[in-house]
Amino acid sequence: MSQPTQTQRPPQAQPAEKPAIPENPTFVDFPCYALEPAFRRLPAAERQQGIREFLAELAAQRKDLQVRSYLAIGLRHDTDLFFWAIAKDLAPFQSFTADLLKTGLGRYLKPNYTFIAMTRPSQYNPGHLPAFEAGEAPRKYLFLYPFVKSREWYLLPFEERRRMMRGHMATGELYPMVRLNTTYSFGLGDQDFVLAFETDQPAAFEDLVQRLRESEASRYTVRDTPFILGQRCADGEALIKGLGL
Repeated sequence: MSQPTQTQRPPQAQPAEKPAIPENPTFVDFPCYALEPAFRRLPAAERQQGIREFLAELAAQRKDLQVRSYLAIGLRHDTDLFFWAIAKDLAPFQSFTADLLKTGLGRYLKPNYTFIAMTRPSQYNPGHLPAFEAGEAPRKYLFLYPFVKSREWYLLPFEERRRMMRGHMATGELYPMVRLNTTYSFGLGDQDFVLAFETDQPAAFEDLVQRLRESEASRYTVRDTPFILGQRCADGEALIKGLGL
């Protein structure tokens, strides 16, 4: 007599990994603007009033927000200035931008890019801190760009990715004069990461990027543009002077 056939049970799904939600992350915002030429053609009194309003908002004390200013005029066709805003929440970025754009000068600022990201421990080098979180002083130049890796990269085994990233990081360590700020933008913007490199030596950064093009990990890069270069301004007055206003 034949034995009854046992019902085949589907394989049990593996339990999902517990979400690794970063505790107390820091958020960053990089709004980039072009100054519309019409502002320079305004009557002098109206122009100066707009500048005073802009400087007052830029200098306003905000306990929940830190802002660094950068001058990009003459270095890129679509960006004259940009900011690096740092906060523990997203709301301060919105209020800062709204207040700035309602000033007489701000009404002539055209936003071309905005990059939002946050800090979190690196998978490949957990002890690494972005330069700004490690308390390092800002450098003269900042090189800002979004970064996207291919889906194939994320499907590789973790150990394989870590091996390639170790080689990538070893190249970076040859350039101690270039300081890295890596922030994470998955779901916050159109990129995986927002990278901000700081240095007093632009030629060193150019050489570093050229060397990194040769790394094994670089074959998985989908996008790393636009590259936006800016010179740090100590305050709003320096920014206005640099814009020739």
